[in-house]
Amino acid sequence: MINLKTAIVLSGGGSKGSYELGVWKALRKLHIKYDIVTGTSIGALNGAFMCENSYFKAKKIWKKINLEYLFNELPKSNKEIDILKLFGSNFIKNGGMDIKKIETILKESINKRKFYNSKIDFGLITYNFTTKKPLILTKNTIPKDKLIDYLMASATCFPAFKMKEIDGYKYIDGGYYDNLPIDLAIKLGAEFLIIVDLEAPGFKKKVNKQIDNIIIKPKNNISFFLNFNEDSTKINTKLGYNDTLKAFKKLDGNKFTFKKNTINKYFLNNKDILLDTTEKNFLNSIEQLGKTFKLDETKIYSFKSFIKEINKKIKIEDALDKEIIKNINNLTKKLNSKTLILFFLSHLENNNNPKNLNKFFPKEYKLARYLQILGVRYGK
Repeated sequence: MINLKTAIVLSGGGSKGSYELGVWKALRKLHIKYDIVTGTSIGALNGAFMCENSYFKAKKIWKKINLEYLFNELPKSNKEIDILKLFGSNFIKNGGMDIKKIETILKESINKRKFYNSKIDFGLITYNFTTKKPLILTKNTIPKDKLIDYLMASATCFPAFKMKEIDGYKYIDGGYYDNLPIDLAIKLGAEFLIIVDLEAPGFKKKVNKQIDNIIIKPKNNISFFLNFNEDSTKINTKLGYNDTLKAFKKLDGNKFTFKKNTINKYFLNNKDILLDTTEKNFLNSIEQLGKTFKLDETKIYSFKSFIKEINKKIKIEDALDKEIIKNINNLTKKLNSKTLILFFLSHLENNNNPKNLNKFFPKEYKLARYLQILGVRYGK
């Protein structure tokens, strides 16, 4: 990356865009400079703040964002079905949610002088619904008095939001043409790409030229793209931060995040007693335990702290009752992984052979053996 013209490419994705704030936080920590930002939809909005280098302003806005703040309306709950009902009823009544509040927030927040005087180039994509053609704009071609208009045009996620009208033309979300504007970054002179793909609904244009890049995408589930709320923002931001540091090899892990080399060190020091022959498979086994016992996916763990958290979770588990044990022994009823792991662990602790049930549930038996190797106890 040294002396290479670097571009940040930000995909669209509605509320998932708070993940991009976490990416930005990590890039700042790594002292990574960039020359170009291209974005579609929420990526264009985040990109505008990146262009003017206003991280703390963007962070402050994301902290406030929820459906009531943006639209003065709330769904019955944060369930996906209730959110869809809210947007659906507004589409039927009004042609989509009113975007005036979002425009007001942008007008109050975007510093045009900073944006246009910045040395960082910028590009966005929107789609002209009237002409049925994409509109690709760069900082040099966006009129200063229309900056907010075209940012909104790129982010107008129709039919959830009303179409944006500019000079008699109606515009909708740029994701209808290219939700990940890599080509635009290359056309602006990028020699190295940091691509943030939120894997949200939208089309991705085929890239004509391949250049060196790092791709950052969510390894965990992040919020439904229309679910704007403070809790989701916090989670998305933390995951974006963690995934970026993992992409740049500063942290380890996949679904979970570990301090650098903490897994490697344990694996090398103990591989003679472990059940996996590769570090990758060992990590997968450890993360399966984390998932099964519902550890916090946003935390950064050492290997020791990760096992300690699993131990805490297991200590508060109730003992398996006779009916559950009977069901397991008779292979009746559907049994979840956690119950089976605890069943096997209790037998291993008492040096009992669970009637060769390990042959029917090899994954759970293996994970129980790992808990035993790691010194995690369940017996009451």
